[in-house]
Amino acid sequence: MNVSGVIRDAALRERLRLLAARAGWSCSLSDCEAALDAVAAQRADLFLCDDPAALTDRDGRTSALVLLASSDDADPEAGPDAGHARVDPNQEDEALLSALHTCVNARRLSWRFAELERTEPITRLPRREQLLESLAPCKGRPVGLLIVQIDHAGHLYDGLDPVSKTDLLAALAAHVQAAAPATGMTGFYDAACFLVALADTTEAELARTADGLVRRLSAPLPYRHGELHLTVSVGYALEAMYGDAERLWREAWSAMRRAVEGGGNRTAGPRTPSVSVRLPQALAREEFSLVLQPQVAAEAERLSGAEVLLRWHGLEVGELGPEQFVPVAEQRGHMARIGDWVLERACAEAATWLEHLIEPMILGINVSPQQFHNGALLERIALYRAERWFDPAMLELELPQEALLTLVDDYRSELYRLRDWGVRFALDNLGRGLIDAAKLLRCPADTLKIDRSLVARMDEDPAAAELVSQICRLGARFQLRVVAVGVERESQLATLAALGCTDVQGYLFSPPVSLERFRRMLTREPDGSLRNQSK
Repeated sequence: MNVSGVIRDAALRERLRLLAARAGWSCSLSDCEAALDAVAAQRADLFLCDDPAALTDRDGRTSALVLLASSDDADPEAGPDAGHARVDPNQEDEALLSALHTCVNARRLSWRFAELERTEPITRLPRREQLLESLAPCKGRPVGLLIVQIDHAGHLYDGLDPVSKTDLLAALAAHVQAAAPATGMTGFYDAACFLVALADTTEAELARTADGLVRRLSAPLPYRHGELHLTVSVGYALEAMYGDAERLWREAWSAMRRAVEGGGNRTAGPRTPSVSVRLPQALAREEFSLVLQPQVAAEAERLSGAEVLLRWHGLEVGELGPEQFVPVAEQRGHMARIGDWVLERACAEAATWLEHLIEPMILGINVSPQQFHNGALLERIALYRAERWFDPAMLELELPQEALLTLVDDYRSELYRLRDWGVRFALDNLGRGLIDAAKLLRCPADTLKIDRSLVARMDEDPAAAELVSQICRLGARFQLRVVAVGVERESQLATLAALGCTDVQGYLFSPPVSLERFRRMLTREPDGSLRNQSK
């Protein structure tokens, strides 16, 4: 066992060296941290110190950290969550050795169990979660995932004893790894299902890889004194600009299930709905249009802003809302082009409002992190400032929490350059899914938007009402604008105003309207109420 440490007490240091020699340990102890540099490359099983300061920044994954201090010595950091154990050095030699052995064994078992969470022990392949986490550096690049299901695997394992099952699993994993591309990452899902991830690929390449896996895995697999003849079902999916691991997983899993239900021994890719086929031509055919839904100050009931909403009127697909095609556009990498078109049309429209505005107006536009790639969105807004006399302070870019955090992590300089120009950011869809409070506080948002699903349940569901109240309190605490979406009843408006919600958006005041109709709303003389102005 390798032992290192920083022991200030000379007598204790000499005693530990003698104990290590008696136990057959390799021991490197010093009275200062700098003297350990020569052995820093060696992995220590045990790191000892008699000063808590020596534990600072010490990596606890590769060694048991032990503070040698008696119970009388004050150490407020010691405890189950301190990251190190505390051992009394005043024990007899045998008791001290036993205590140190216990610390090392506990650390080794803890590390081993943690490793089992990440890696399947028989195949040594990363589990699903670990494989998807390892794709994080590929964010913004094309990433494909293939799911390989062994057909009729239950029959292979039936009747085998535990050791034989283990041997079979190892053989199947090796068979899949040998068939997978060398550039891919192979992972484990269960005893009959394996994963292959490929970065910087295309859908055509994924299809060829899937066909190759079906073909190569059908070759006889030598096993014990005979051969196994397998067939597999392979499903695959691609994210043109990787960013949502769970969406990629769901698409690939759905494709694999279709391959299995089709009889097995085949491949299946993403469904190819008419939406995805026609998206690339929709802009050229001018099939998209914009509508605006007014936002109203909750107390004064005056027009405070509008959200830009995209509609698709395609000859083959009919009239579609964004929820029906935006996820497909994101996955296939079309969202940057569509988003740029929306931004240009909306900013051009807003530039015509300036002469009609008495008070500031906020224009909310949903954007995608794809639009920030290579500074594209920054350049566009700079151009609008220069050529269209557009005031960026009118603009509010809306993103869900994870997308806004992507900007914080990957496009921080662009984000804060936009904020310097006065561009606002809104945190969209709050309440639709789980809210991570720690991540929420990292989001540089000016506006919090309460999702319509939460507003709809607010009157009947106390938990929903409490969450709305907490979001409003958060907005008040940090002086943020809070917009409730989907307000349709007077009771909802009254509750929101009482909770401190600053603005509302919904059919109580107006449905989404055309650009022309919204322009008329701006110029109409106020009559004390905005209700039904769109009619």
